[in-house]
Amino acid sequence: MKNLEKKIFSVFSLDKNIGGISSMIELSTSVMSKRAKKINLFLIKRSDTEKFLSNSLYKKKNVEIFKLTTFERYLFKIGFLKSKYTKHLNSSDIIFIHNTKIFKYLWHYKLLKPIILFFHTDKKKQIYDIKKIKKVFTVNTNTKKIINNIYGNYKAVCLPNCIDIRNKKYLFKQINNKLVLGTIGRLVEKKGFLYLINVIKSMRNIELHIAGDGPLLSKLKDNAKGYRNIKFLGWIKNKESFFKNIDIFCCPSKIEPFGLVILEAMSNSVPVISTKCKGPMDIIDNMKNGILVNIDNYEEMKNSIILLQGNKTLRKKISKNAFKTLKKKYSIEVYEKNFFSEIAKI
Repeated sequence: MKNLEKKIFSVFSLDKNIGGISSMIELSTSVMSKRAKKINLFLIKRSDTEKFLSNSLYKKKNVEIFKLTTFERYLFKIGFLKSKYTKHLNSSDIIFIHNTKIFKYLWHYKLLKPIILFFHTDKKKQIYDIKKIKKVFTVNTNTKKIINNIYGNYKAVCLPNCIDIRNKKYLFKQINNKLVLGTIGRLVEKKGFLYLINVIKSMRNIELHIAGDGPLLSKLKDNAKGYRNIKFLGWIKNKESFFKNIDIFCCPSKIEPFGLVILEAMSNSVPVISTKCKGPMDIIDNMKNGILVNIDNYEEMKNSIILLQGNKTLRKKISKNAFKTLKKKYSIEVYEKNFFSEIAKI
């Protein structure tokens, strides 16, 4: 696709909660806005995602946000999206979607436009819903391979998430007094917080800060009852402050298609220990820019924490190499180059 300055892109998301997906909608839309004539961004009205993106993208003059009410969302699903929205979809040159279900809904409107899916998950059952999608951007190499094995080598491209590090500098952190371990995310089963809490229960000389909220909050608090070294911070707005106050970041997930928080930790010079999920295994080269442990393996996690706690040289090596990794593979500049390289092929 040529002459992008004359092209109109539409971006569709039905996500409601703030998280890695909403952050990548922000970054990818910002990247698109640098070259496209106009971006139509469709979001759910009054959702946390809509509030976040409306606030972060309001300075982008070529980005127009369309806010669908709950009823309009229902109409969209059954094929009766209002004409004030469909006319903008019909005027688009490319439609980008952030969920496979959106493609099913768009099928009602018989849009003769290339549709590109940002595939933020690695759920195999969703892979079989993407046959008629023009191009799929996956966030890890494993999912790309699975899709291309099914549909052919050019269906999926790995376009990993990115982070803006233009105002960041590497700064090695010394451990002051008690070691502080940090983790952050939505408090749900697949994130593995209960596993990490149980590891730290046997390490009372280490403090664990858990940032986030979700349906497991009460269960996790009950499990950590009586352990003063385990603290729940709730949702935090200032991640810079969170990372400033921890010495090691832990990603204890059972399932993690990418792991944007790992990049955020690396950008703040915090060494990372992660379980061996598909996303982290792409990002981390074990013992070089981070440490990988097997999922739900208590001893490996405990030993890795102890190893970093007592080895200043290793902490420095890992955090420094991690920052280099960000610049080489996960900066917004690298993302922009790879994104437009793929769009040019459409």
